[in-house]
Amino acid sequence: MLKSWVRNINGSRVRIRAMLFDLDGVLVDSFDAWFHQFQDVLRHFGFEPISEEVFRRHWGRSTEDDVNTFMPGIAVDAVRQYFHDHYDEYMPYLMITPHAHEALKELRDLGLQLGCVTNSHRRIVQHILAYLRMGELFDAVITADDVKRPKPAPDMIVQICRRLDVMPQHAVFIGDTDTDSRAGLAAGCRVIGYRFGNGERVMDLTELPVLVKKSLSE
Repeated sequence: MLKSWVRNINGSRVRIRAMLFDLDGVLVDSFDAWFHQFQDVLRHFGFEPISEEVFRRHWGRSTEDDVNTFMPGIAVDAVRQYFHDHYDEYMPYLMITPHAHEALKELRDLGLQLGCVTNSHRRIVQHILAYLRMGELFDAVITADDVKRPKPAPDMIVQICRRLDVMPQHAVFIGDTDTDSRAGLAAGCRVIGYRFGNGERVMDLTELPVLVKKSLSE
């Protein structure tokens, strides 16, 4: 159930000025790409592969968290470098979320600033956005390489709001994991789940511009 696009904060009505999106699982279905690469990185560093069920339970975390859990003793930088060197091999597994381009373009036309906030690394993100022709749709992109503490810490949300020159209270973050929800709420954003959560959520990205249009007419 979605609420109005106007927030009530301390008795004042505050209109949303920016919409922030997680990348993997929201704008891009990259689960298969990351699952296959993670299996290969485990083998590369001498560890046994894990099941899809186990990987899904840890989906969306930072590289550091994944290394601590599944590859103890391996340097995080070494794993990060493996991802950088090999991610292009897994691009064919990527699928853009239905209606993502359409929704983003319509939101821009409605005057909202758009940001991408992802725990993936910058080089990989740049390749994904270029591959799917989405990069030009965003006013700012924050990756795991831009902060000391990635999601679920609020740092990425706070930083992208600074780049967009908006207060977190004037932004909405669209995510698909508990990691996203915790980061957005800690930063002070309104959080909407994409096919996720028990609170506000959407099942299709085209629901977002419809809600904005409705609120603008209130």
